[in-house]
Amino acid sequence: MYRANLLAVTPAGSVPDDLRPFVEFKASLKKMDLDRKQMVAIFMVETTSCYIPIFLNHGTTLKEVMGELAQQEAEMDPQSEEKLEGFLKGMAREKKK
Repeated sequence: MYRANLLAVTPAGSVPDDLRPFVEFKASLKKMDLDRKQMVAIFMVETTSCYIPIFLNHGTTLKEVMGELAQQEAEMDPQSEEKLEGFLKGMAREKKK
């Protein structure tokens, strides 16, 4: 397994230009219209020049994200896991409001 480091969690409209092709490609694979407000977690795969974007919704779980990374033969490093878990909990709290 490759190690994946969380670079950012941001709305799709705020993704830097150099990473935008990765996000657009992932959206086309999922056959989704990319909304500028759609939250996306962007992971950098160590020892490669690859990035893995994962789209996040209010119900997204850490387990689901880990499963998507595993499909790409990647796993989160512990710091990324901790950061993303906190972000997902925040999204869940926002949904309850």
